[in-house]
Amino acid sequence: MRLQEIIGIVREYFLLAFMALIVLGVVFFIGYFIVYRKLLKGKKRLPKKQLFFGGLFIGYVIMVLGVTFLNRGSDFYRGMNVSFFSIYREAWYNFSVRHWQFVILNIVMFVPFGSLLPLLHSRFKRAIWTIGGAFFFTLSIEFSQLITRYGNFEIDDLFNNLLGAIIGYGIMNGFIKMKEKRIKQSLLSFSPLLLVLILFGSTFTVYHLKEFGNLSIAPIYKTNMAQSTITTDVQLSDQKQTVPIYKAPSYTKKAANEFVIDFLKRMHLDTSDMEIISYHDDGVYWIRGKESYNIWFRYLDGSYSYTDYSSFGEDKERQDVGEETLKESLAKFNIEIPQDSQFQKVDTGTYEWTVDKKVIGKQLLNGSLTASYYNDDTVKVIDNQLVTYSKVRNIQIKSEQEAYKEILDGEFKYYSENKMIKNLHIHNIEVSYYLDSKGYYQPVYAFHSTVDGDDLTILIPGI
Repeated sequence: MRLQEIIGIVREYFLLAFMALIVLGVVFFIGYFIVYRKLLKGKKRLPKKQLFFGGLFIGYVIMVLGVTFLNRGSDFYRGMNVSFFSIYREAWYNFSVRHWQFVILNIVMFVPFGSLLPLLHSRFKRAIWTIGGAFFFTLSIEFSQLITRYGNFEIDDLFNNLLGAIIGYGIMNGFIKMKEKRIKQSLLSFSPLLLVLILFGSTFTVYHLKEFGNLSIAPIYKTNMAQSTITTDVQLSDQKQTVPIYKAPSYTKKAANEFVIDFLKRMHLDTSDMEIISYHDDGVYWIRGKESYNIWFRYLDGSYSYTDYSSFGEDKERQDVGEETLKESLAKFNIEIPQDSQFQKVDTGTYEWTVDKKVIGKQLLNGSLTASYYNDDTVKVIDNQLVTYSKVRNIQIKSEQEAYKEILDGEFKYYSENKMIKNLHIHNIEVSYYLDSKGYYQPVYAFHSTVDGDDLTILIPGI
């Protein structure tokens, strides 16, 4: 999610909260000043400070409910994840802005709760009352999401919300102590915030000091193998192997923009009004008008998808064509099909070339390219996942037996409701590759298997 999208969501629900406060203000005015003060002759006055902070707190609660419910549709997901810190492990293994956003925003979202509640009533100046209030509020949200199908119950969301409330309470209390010139107590109050900043800072520092990135295939929880029947057709070696590690042709946003502009200009398209939407890992490029074009470009490895939207015209249909004609059309995009690539027809007018880990000198070519040809003799859809990786150096990886032991221990990525496997049969094992979070093509063991009747390739990191 981009910063602009986050700001847009906050703005949207801020306006919702503002309008709701106006309505509640009118109701309060009628109930308090007209009914209570004038008709019932009530004498009790409400402190202006309490009214002000009460209004802020109500507005904040409305914004939180808007973000957690109205920002997503029903049937969003249903389930419970009670694996503690799984969201942190997922963020670490993927190490993308999107994954860390979910963690950080869930903390930040409850900072106002911890800061505002103590200002409403003296009782909440005690940490136990504020933290208890935050616990019941976030618990209510998690259960409501589960019951209404507007989300799933996440134990880590509960933890992060509570952490945010503790930080907010500490900030509020810290400033009060600072105003009273009680410096030691003030620093103690700020300690939750400082500790979290240190932990996050240390995590990001360790990551950036690592030579290679993290692999998203690493499991965030263990698979239950206690009752599993495991068989194999292969003899597993206990010898460590030495294999190359490669690097993808990663792009900066500037370099990606230059590539896309050159690509589109080859089609004689005007890119002066091109719309660019930049995410952390991808760039989305649009030329809109009578004829629209789109490219989705991945910074990490230079792969991309291209669509000419005239392909949706009523007079446009996909058309079968020979391989050489298709190659000539792709050459106009500066796309050269590698020799010895496997060519096949996928559907009418749609063809695919695949290359399976072909080593050319100090480079590794792997992936596929799909193209669709139309009856006006043009290619209008391209999905180019053919990537040429450059060798970095040789590296020693774990043995097949060590990788197999990780399977026995359930340390692999597998999705099922009960996180359990009854029958596992391994047909074959090979050294394959998987792109990590820094653009390195890391060696992994691929166990080609049948799991409870379904074909599945289990990937185990080699390093």
